[in-house]
Amino acid sequence: MQIAFIEDAAGIDRSFELMSRLRPRLSREDYLAAVPRLMATSGYRLVGLEDGGLRALAGIRIGEWLHGGRYLEIEELVTAEADRSRGYGHALLAWIAAYARTQECRQLRLVSGVQRSDAHRFYAREGMAWEAKYFSMDLA
Repeated sequence: MQIAFIEDAAGIDRSFELMSRLRPRLSREDYLAAVPRLMATSGYRLVGLEDGGLRALAGIRIGEWLHGGRYLEIEELVTAEADRSRGYGHALLAWIAAYARTQECRQLRLVSGVQRSDAHRFYAREGMAWEAKYFSMDLA
């Protein structure tokens, strides 16, 4: 098992299939344009777990809030359904937490859709607390 940042075009392209399981409305074309742009402009990074293929994937970004200091936000976290309950999500989350500590982040954050109850149970088992409600407003 190996965990590393995915930074090259070929790796980003290869990650699309797994990411599309979490973000099914995102086309390959839009994904391949957005990821490098986000990496260049906002510090977005892809992290992949390889074990005979890409098994788990995360999109992360470091931010800072006035009231809470530096934090690492997990924007996407996905493991293929056939690969769940094999420890891949746990290993990737632990790697991300360790990386956040090296970056002097005080907190690890993740926003998850209200319908993803299985994921919520996983996050709770991993020691994450539900501490806020997330509100949004479509502007289009």
